[in-house]
Amino acid sequence: MSRLVLVVGLLFSWGCGGSGGSSGPAGSRAVGDQCPGGSIPVTVEYGTSWGPNVPLQASQVVQLLDGDGNIVRTDSLNRNGQSSSTIIIPGVGSEVYEVLVSQYAAADAGGQMIGQVRAVADLCVAPGGVVRLRTTSAQPMVGLEVSPGSATVVQQGTRQFLATPVSSGGVPVLLPASSITWSASGGVGTVNQAGQFKATKPGKGAIVARGPGGTTARATVQVEPVAIRKTQWTVLVFMNAASDLYPFSDLNMNQMESVAQNPEVRFVVQWKQAKSVYPGSSFDGVRRYLVQPDTDMGRIRSQIVQNGLVDASGQPLDMGDPRTLKDFLDWGKTYFPAERTVLVLWNHGNGWMRRPDADKGRAFSYDDQYGSAIQTWEFNQAFAGHRFDIIAWDCSLMQMLEVAYELRPFAGLVAGSEESPPGEGYPYDAIFRRFRDNPGLPTRDLSKSFVDGMVNDPRYTGRKITQSVVDTTKLPALAQGVDKLGRSLFAAKDVMADDIREVRQTAQAYSPTRSRTYRDLIDVCRLLGASPSAPTSVRTAAGEASALAQAAVVWEGHNQNSPNSRGLSIDFSSGLDFLQFQPDYSRLALARATFWDEWLAAAP
Repeated sequence: MSRLVLVVGLLFSWGCGGSGGSSGPAGSRAVGDQCPGGSIPVTVEYGTSWGPNVPLQASQVVQLLDGDGNIVRTDSLNRNGQSSSTIIIPGVGSEVYEVLVSQYAAADAGGQMIGQVRAVADLCVAPGGVVRLRTTSAQPMVGLEVSPGSATVVQQGTRQFLATPVSSGGVPVLLPASSITWSASGGVGTVNQAGQFKATKPGKGAIVARGPGGTTARATVQVEPVAIRKTQWTVLVFMNAASDLYPFSDLNMNQMESVAQNPEVRFVVQWKQAKSVYPGSSFDGVRRYLVQPDTDMGRIRSQIVQNGLVDASGQPLDMGDPRTLKDFLDWGKTYFPAERTVLVLWNHGNGWMRRPDADKGRAFSYDDQYGSAIQTWEFNQAFAGHRFDIIAWDCSLMQMLEVAYELRPFAGLVAGSEESPPGEGYPYDAIFRRFRDNPGLPTRDLSKSFVDGMVNDPRYTGRKITQSVVDTTKLPALAQGVDKLGRSLFAAKDVMADDIREVRQTAQAYSPTRSRTYRDLIDVCRLLGASPSAPTSVRTAAGEASALAQAAVVWEGHNQNSPNSRGLSIDFSSGLDFLQFQPDYSRLALARATFWDEWLAAAP
């Protein structure tokens, strides 16, 4: 008995005719739609006609993408001098996919990309079916098809459109990737050159694709108004998992889902993963989520509000760019307003400083797709126009005076770790359970949950754990105390040289390296005050700075693995080590407000 063969024109009823184009696809299903009756395995027979202008050793990569933009299948074929080629792709789950075919000048995806086409493949067929997909470089393009032909998008949502050039026989035509341009009309939103539409204003508009020779095709868009509701709390999470921490991002999202039952405490997440750098990532690209309640720790079931966020050139957003963070904050506070707001910054951290071994520099939010990071002195660019009740660092080493002082205009309380915490980071379920159950409690009381959640987590017993909450209103007075301490140490540096080196060696340290000399501020003051060679001026200044630091630390907790932590660290480098970083340090607000940088430059 022969197998059923279904010829699928990539969902579209391909239009013909020169420059007029068509009004859109005739198919009723869109990328991401499930098949009636569920998914079944099907076989895809993919074939292509190479054409006389394609190199004899050319190759193609054929990819199927699901509705979330995840690549679910990748196959390839080489021309090997043939006029046409066919491959069989068995065991593909039946649903509606985007097909992305990329053509290269050399074998095995080598050389320059010389052609590309995107289309929609509806693989909803009967059991045992075979789906034939075809592309061509041998026939000219005579028309364009846009999918979907119409769409309804909620304001501030996104929708991906595809434009497919077709031959007179309705076969998708491979063209240079830049051959198709996009525009939007009606004033209801914008579309980038990757075909991603962002809805900005309620109303009716159109998306127009333009190809070679003046061909055009359009889709209609209806933008519905979004219902904006003010709640007691919004927790904004900037989750940059385009790093080796990506395995923990799914865990943390599931933890948020497990405590998202109170509609007055919303979690809004911008989440990036990068399969090009970390193939094991659970998805690829940048998404925005409104977290939904769910207790299944094995799956993410939250609502994707915006998907596949890209820059003007169609590349995934750079989460190491302060402008990307600023855009998320603008969006989140506009559409998810609250009486009180928490901002959680999720990624690696390096305290105030950039890493000396990173060409582009790294302070926090490392995006390994681009080798970028946000620097401490870029906070003004990232946070301008916003103030948060709590800013929490789910990053290493960020609970420093240099960092907290920079955040004074933007946060009332700052939570974070002096240490490098475990990769699993914050236990979001433990920390935010109290927010969920008692959202009306004072902010100061609720902020203690960051300390309790980390210190009491049984998984972390054998790890170095510190966590504290700092009141930024106390930091100007503390900066004055540190200024006085720096001046007194500068004056006494010759008589105290050996004791200062001893303090540097014995004070509570955090991930120490030759280039990173972070020490607990209160512990440094304690040791300086007890130094045999310390003059009265240093003892007095150390005591005053310690008292001011203790007044600024609202809550503090640590375990036995970091015994002398008291909640706030400071750079305590020697002058020899500090000089290479002095230009960067001088950009910090603390350096402008105090003598501490001058002291570090001269420190024994």
